[in-house]
Amino acid sequence: MQAGERERLTAPWRWIGLITLGGFLLRAAVLARSLPVLDRVFVPDDTYYTLSIARSLAQGHGPTADGHTLTSGFQPLQAFLLAPVHWVVSGLDGFVRADMALLVVADTVTIAVLGWLAWRIAGRVAAITAALVWAGSPLAISMAMGGLETSLSVCFAALVVAAWVHAGDRSSTPWWVLAGAVAGLAVLARVDVLLLVALLATWQLWRGPRRVLLPAGLAAVTVLAPWWIYCTVQFGTPVPSSGRAEHALAPLQPFELRGFAQIAGVVAGGPFASWRSLRSALDERPGLGFVVFLVIVALFVVVAWWWHRSLRGPVAVVAVLPLYAIGLMVFYVWFGVGWYFTRYMTPVAMVVTLVLAVGLARVWTWEGRPRLVALGFAGALALVGVVVIGIGTAHNLTADVPNEAAFDSYTGYRDMALAVNERVPRGAVLGAWQSGAIGYFAGEDHTVVNLDGVVNPAAADATRDGTMPQYIRDRNVGWLADTDLRLVGFALNDAKRLDPVPTLTFAKGLPQFPRFPKYAIAQINW
Repeated sequence: MQAGERERLTAPWRWIGLITLGGFLLRAAVLARSLPVLDRVFVPDDTYYTLSIARSLAQGHGPTADGHTLTSGFQPLQAFLLAPVHWVVSGLDGFVRADMALLVVADTVTIAVLGWLAWRIAGRVAAITAALVWAGSPLAISMAMGGLETSLSVCFAALVVAAWVHAGDRSSTPWWVLAGAVAGLAVLARVDVLLLVALLATWQLWRGPRRVLLPAGLAAVTVLAPWWIYCTVQFGTPVPSSGRAEHALAPLQPFELRGFAQIAGVVAGGPFASWRSLRSALDERPGLGFVVFLVIVALFVVVAWWWHRSLRGPVAVVAVLPLYAIGLMVFYVWFGVGWYFTRYMTPVAMVVTLVLAVGLARVWTWEGRPRLVALGFAGALALVGVVVIGIGTAHNLTADVPNEAAFDSYTGYRDMALAVNERVPRGAVLGAWQSGAIGYFAGEDHTVVNLDGVVNPAAADATRDGTMPQYIRDRNVGWLADTDLRLVGFALNDAKRLDPVPTLTFAKGLPQFPRFPKYAIAQINW
């Protein structure tokens, strides 16, 4: 690249810097809202598992959600980063807000990295477009405010590709070592990023030079080995135990048509929004949803082929990103959880952001009538995007209820957890299937036993073996908290498998919550 050309292409960095700053300020404005409101609008129960585990690590108890039961049912990098934060942040709510602040920083980094990648692919127009789209993305902002690892994993997914490109530019061992270390951290951020790392390694084996994989691979293994060895020794596998538990509880079967439809409905919204009307329509017409899924996959294949054929040099490795998006879509159709697809597909929205930005940049270089027609179409899409981003931003800054367009979002556990913990006697043992917020806010007042197995391998085994009533008795659980339907089901079915048969006394006067209108707590009379 000639010096004049490089200077011309680096000029947009002034704009990207301003866009990144604007994206940070927007996220900071949302973060400044009151914590009860942020919890109701954005935070799922699983966030509190990670916070409890980070607190336990900071206190020297190891990776546990309750201070006693070791677990691998979490994505470790976020907990590792939050553990030292717990030493300096006071209060339960302060720790939650610190978690969100960490993710705001990660998502802000993503804005700049996407701008850099888009610049390397297609120049200034693509760079500015990619940065603008992610800076204003309601999806990206809601994931950062949700407190889970999604924003961190998206950040590292973008970073590992950028590091790979940069190492290829420099062609020196230290840069490949750094790229490998980033790859290891990316897998610690979320285990499914392993697919992206595998694609990058495969690309390097195919296109060369192959020798760089040795220092990169050693660096990645060095980062991953301590955690993976610990998990293998302690739990028999490096794979998070939460995956097996969620798969066992999933309402969808692997490769069920509704799974294809729900994934298609999520991905179709891209970085702009998850449109409830579209997702509902596809969910109700799974055959149509399957067709939309195939169309999206075909488009990603075309983009991967296009980037592979048109790009030269190290930047051509970005062709693996559309394949990564396809891999995530297919994996989660197989995994079949039936919920949380919005956050699982957020990395796909990141890839879509790059595709849109590069596409606009290519259109910008056309000439004549095709350019005018294409720019007119792009302008109409941009207008729709601006409107959607505006609506999403207004919701994130002002609403005190969750965005129902998420379709699979369950948030707002804080108020419920505080009310439940107030009703349970100090020192009691409380069992809950969704125990994240209850356990986090209970602290040391009483013991909270996770029953869905997400952070409790023994409960996962009891669910699989059909021995949950015996497990509840063996753990001396004296109270249960969940929906009244689940507790009634336990009283009428599960409890009758015990001898003697216990009864349940439902507590009266528990406040009702808009997100949990039929929540209940009950004492088990052994």
